[in-house]
Amino acid sequence: MKYEKVENWLCNELPFFQNQGSKAYKEDLDNIKVLLKKLKNPQNNLKFIHVAGTNGKGSVSFMLSNLLKNEGYNVGLFTSPHLLTFRERIQINNNYIDKESVVYFVKKYKSLNRLINFSFFEFITAMAFWFFAKKKVDIAIIECGLGGRLDSTNIIKPLLSIITSISLDHSNILGDSIMSIAKEKAGIIKKNIPVLISSQNNDDTINYFSKKANELSSSLYISNKITQEISNLNSPVYQLFNIELVKSAKKILSEIGYKLSSRKSEKIIESYYNKTSFLGRWTKIYDKPLIICDIAHNFQGLKSVFLQLKKEKRKKHIVLGFSADKNLNEIFKIINLDATYYFCSSTNQRVLEPENYISLIKSLNRNFFIFNSSVDAVRSITDKISKDEMVFVAGSTFIVADVLSIFR
Repeated sequence: MKYEKVENWLCNELPFFQNQGSKAYKEDLDNIKVLLKKLKNPQNNLKFIHVAGTNGKGSVSFMLSNLLKNEGYNVGLFTSPHLLTFRERIQINNNYIDKESVVYFVKKYKSLNRLINFSFFEFITAMAFWFFAKKKVDIAIIECGLGGRLDSTNIIKPLLSIITSISLDHSNILGDSIMSIAKEKAGIIKKNIPVLISSQNNDDTINYFSKKANELSSSLYISNKITQEISNLNSPVYQLFNIELVKSAKKILSEIGYKLSSRKSEKIIESYYNKTSFLGRWTKIYDKPLIICDIAHNFQGLKSVFLQLKKEKRKKHIVLGFSADKNLNEIFKIINLDATYYFCSSTNQRVLEPENYISLIKSLNRNFFIFNSSVDAVRSITDKISKDEMVFVAGSTFIVADVLSIFR
């Protein structure tokens, strides 16, 4: 069985959130428990850091894994979504899982689907634990896929739980208020396990997490408020909150016995102020003209990147597309930059056709164009603009992935 055929089976034959949305979400942990039992529970032989949140969890997971790797640890990273290849989701020391291991795992265990009827995410969560155990990683950073309480990753007992910023997203599954979403994220807080919370969260949310941690006799830590600003376009301001989380996590890990060189760690963390190198998070494709992609896709994420772009003086061309489950009425309230806009659809069925929200587009009172794809939009823009202008692509994982697949 060739790898391409295996990846196609994973992404198209199993219930997959990136393709099907809420239809692929299962509201219990029964399947993952049965599946891992069939694999002899590889997660029981691993040490974990568990990361949940609405925005920033991927960046925090990546930065933390990179920090530990540079300190000499053998580090697994399980993250989502993927942009160019499925293998991005499972890494050890920044190296993607090899094709042979993916093919082997699928060939050996796909038949269990007749018994368990697992989803894409349940199956690859098991694959990640199996691979990390096989390679005997020292520690694995595990990013929640969706929510926390009922996420397939919530089968683990971590050394540390981290909750990044909370905002409204996937409201049809997680609830339509910040507090209902916070309750789902709080599901990763475990008895007697320290939990670290982003200071970016509001007081009510932090108080709720504090109450939950107290009920479970878990030490609660809150990251520091940001104390500096980023004044360039190499790294966005929103990463400051994520960097503070990584700093706090480093301190906690040191307290529980991990040997982390202060000087080396500080140098690594300092480098994050200029670039995180995490694909799809403020990824710079070209310099002249400047083209940046970011998978910001909900109100808070887009608000953060637009605040960053507001500081940029050069002429802007903004390429956007949105999945059907987003609250566009709220999102369009923050699309207020002086720019030319390009609204796009995608081959992915979850992305809305711009005609479906044309009244919102017209309400901007800005120059706009509509394209079938973000790739077509970027090609059209770069054919016409000068090298001193800039292009920014965001709004959906799929819109960004389409561009990266061609231009990166």
